[in-house]
Amino acid sequence: MKRVYIAFIVILTLVLIFVVTSCVPQHPSLVSVRSIYDAKLKILNSAGPVSLDKVEGTIIYVSGSDAIIHDGQTGIYVYKAGFYSSDVGKKITLNNVIGTTYRDSVQIDFSKGGSKSFATETFTVEPTDLTIDIANNVSVPTRALWDFQYVKVYGILNGGKMTFTYEYDKTNKRKATINVVSLSSSFSLPYTYDTEATLTGYLQFSNGAWSLKVLSAEIGDSYPGVGVFVDEVVDGKTFKVNGQTYELIGIDDSVDSSTAKARLEEFINSQPEGIAQVLVKGEKDGKRYAFLFSKDGKTLYQEQALKDGVIVPNLAEEWEDITIYETLKNAYKSAYSSKKGVYSTFSGASVITVESSNTYVEGNYAIFSGTVSDVTKDEAGNININVSNWLKITISAGNFKYLFSSTFEQFKQSLEGKGINFYGKAKRNEGILEMPLYAEWEMFSFESGSGTPDDPYIITKPEHLISVRAFASANKYFKLGADIDLAGVDWTPIGTYSSNLSASAFVGTFDGNGHKIMNISFNDTTKSNAGLFGYLYNATVTNLIIENANITASSRAGALAGASQLSKVYRVKVVNSSVRVTYSGSGYGGGLIGEATDGTEIEECTVRNTIVSGVKYAIGGLLGRLKVNSGKPAVVVRNCYVEGGQVSSDYSSSTSSAGFICNFSAASGSAVIENNYVAASIINGKAFIAYKESGSADPVVTSSYYDTQVVGLGVSDSYATGKTTAEMKQQATFAGWDFTNVWTINEGNDYPRLKWEN
Repeated sequence: MKRVYIAFIVILTLVLIFVVTSCVPQHPSLVSVRSIYDAKLKILNSAGPVSLDKVEGTIIYVSGSDAIIHDGQTGIYVYKAGFYSSDVGKKITLNNVIGTTYRDSVQIDFSKGGSKSFATETFTVEPTDLTIDIANNVSVPTRALWDFQYVKVYGILNGGKMTFTYEYDKTNKRKATINVVSLSSSFSLPYTYDTEATLTGYLQFSNGAWSLKVLSAEIGDSYPGVGVFVDEVVDGKTFKVNGQTYELIGIDDSVDSSTAKARLEEFINSQPEGIAQVLVKGEKDGKRYAFLFSKDGKTLYQEQALKDGVIVPNLAEEWEDITIYETLKNAYKSAYSSKKGVYSTFSGASVITVESSNTYVEGNYAIFSGTVSDVTKDEAGNININVSNWLKITISAGNFKYLFSSTFEQFKQSLEGKGINFYGKAKRNEGILEMPLYAEWEMFSFESGSGTPDDPYIITKPEHLISVRAFASANKYFKLGADIDLAGVDWTPIGTYSSNLSASAFVGTFDGNGHKIMNISFNDTTKSNAGLFGYLYNATVTNLIIENANITASSRAGALAGASQLSKVYRVKVVNSSVRVTYSGSGYGGGLIGEATDGTEIEECTVRNTIVSGVKYAIGGLLGRLKVNSGKPAVVVRNCYVEGGQVSSDYSSSTSSAGFICNFSAASGSAVIENNYVAASIINGKAFIAYKESGSADPVVTSSYYDTQVVGLGVSDSYATGKTTAEMKQQATFAGWDFTNVWTINEGNDYPRLKWEN
């Protein structure tokens, strides 16, 4: 009976509490949290900002006045809290602050109020091991734990791709790949070759994906070798120690013998106490064969010299330690791969044909041009290429494996009966020129043609397109004979910027012939001038469709070209692609071209269903920047459009991006912009032109329009005319446009389209 009475009293008390509190007006109150993890869960589960009474942690990173604080379990980004770099390592308490998401990144926004106080005690944050496939895990609890988590992870830096592959499940050997970004000025990413690394930094979920922001790194393995004093450098690959001769494995120094020797001497003399490490891998003919490392064991001389171009790979011989051989061979190949398809001496090399073969001086580099009679392989796997019965080219089995991914049968079929050019140096043997090919040579070929206006080089496969780079500045004519799929190709743009554009840019005529180039992929945020072409100069590109391009660079990037000058771009279409620039300033990223300057003419071009984005300024749907220098020819942009997709900047400013051209810099009358339109989403920018640069005249835009319902709110500008979606699908809207020869429209159902697209 007593128990029943007590239970009755408890129930009555609860009912009274409920009645009383339900009659009292309820007001929002601060959310009490016990950890950063709890705070982030509250933020992620809320539809809007959340008030947090107290958040404690240790400052592990400061950028400007922002910081990341960590409590040993996880971290959170703190925006505009007035931190300094000297605050790193201090324990801090934040009171009465607002937790929110910016885009999709969790943070505390101190600009909306709050206070902070530093504690006298300190707390050291140790990095956490990354034990899940973070790239494919975006649940709320996972994000709350791992977003801004301080981690240390071992894996492989994937050369040139800004990605890192790590093993998160060692038991089942499961791996994952994540994007990486360097936050330390003393640490450069990416490396041009795959290398082992242990990275320390923090994770961030932003723009719908995870990335690892690297604070520090331990790069590569240390190889145990013998520390030695070198007595004498004989040549670029041979040196002596205590009377014993060592020859470096896997390189040929004959390409630049004097420079190679000087570089080897410089490398050895630069080591602390003059001691280098030698890893001996074999001995024959009185020589010891070795790899040469820096004193700390982390810098391999051969790799560095390969990247600098003073030696070339020679990997015909196998060595007993297969593991290290394969590792170093791949490193050599990656270090040298930047020269694939292009050789700086092509432009000045003599061209040797059957008629001029008798005048060839032995040992000179030259282009050997002829028709392949047959291709054979001997029992050892060595390849022999017979060219017009006056040139015999041999490729050792080891070098064939190094240089080609194709099978012998594919290789044979691609060469026999074709006109081919080889670069290298040959010797005479019984009246025949013989040339063993290592990696100092490059093969370049086309389906047919001689590069003249009446007989252009015909391109029908990726190898042919790569070969265009060898003639980028030769003012040749090229024409697509088929669609080209570059999936899996490590693309290097054709032509680039230098102080002498006529010698470095693409200077020629490229006719797409109505065909597509698909799946161009370039991702290197240390490079500028990126796209199918790096830089167009006195060039013409016509009748081309670029589909599913994915271009990421530091600055001056576009699906077609990073930049152009004095060039004609006519009837080029970019579709279903993405372009991103990462420079924290004026990145000049454009759906078609990053920066179009003096004398560029762009007509009847389109960018459709494409995402163009950048970290800060000068992001444009068609062009990132239009610039005409004083006294130079006008830039013309006529009969073009941007439709579908999105143009955006990460930086919150109305002048950061634009649907058509972001930055405009030209004197009065030096730019013609007419008969164009935009119907794409704009974030942090303007509908048509966003920014008139200092000293520029006002842009003069004629008969150009944008869809007010598609571009978004607050992005309108005064340069083009805003129309509703319904109006944009009516021919009457487009005053003065040529709907007979240039444009067509499905009245009431679609935007205007260019006739050549159909």
